[in-house]
Amino acid sequence: MIMNNGNHKIEEFFCRNMEQIKNPIIKSFLANAKNLYLVEKAILYPTDCNMKMVDETFQSHYIKVQKIKYVSNLIYFYSLDFDKKRRRLHDRFLLIVDDGLTRTGIARNDERIEEGLLDTVEDEQLFQSLQNLTDKQLQILEMIYVKDCSIKTIAETLQTTPQNISNLHRKALKKLHQMLKKEED
Repeated sequence: MIMNNGNHKIEEFFCRNMEQIKNPIIKSFLANAKNLYLVEKAILYPTDCNMKMVDETFQSHYIKVQKIKYVSNLIYFYSLDFDKKRRRLHDRFLLIVDDGLTRTGIARNDERIEEGLLDTVEDEQLFQSLQNLTDKQLQILEMIYVKDCSIKTIAETLQTTPQNISNLHRKALKKLHQMLKKEED
């Protein structure tokens, strides 16, 4: 393909231009075997035609790289903008299930009916078991499952530690489980 005495010329060219060859665009251009062959041919036979061929090929490669970079940046920044918009809309329009609705489904501005845990339970066994819990345990279960409060929020409301709330919650569930299991047997 290329003569041995030409190898010395090619090596000398690449050594002389080592700094430019480290450029990522030139590296990617030379990574293609056809492009490397064109460059080697232009080094060995520096005619206007060979030089023009390398120049045109590199220009098309450079334009292709620019297009890819542009599209990549577009995708990246549009995805960031999309996430920001989605988060902003999500935070703006939070879903509050049945907030402010009466039992008939008609919304009243001034009047809110607060339903407790016992009001929402339809299963008779579970209702009886819930009535056997302490007031504090019932209040914690209500705040967790009806009002969707976090353990930390409940601890602040009841002026106790999150560990205490967690323990009372666990004990209430264990007690409910035992009572329901006893009724099944």
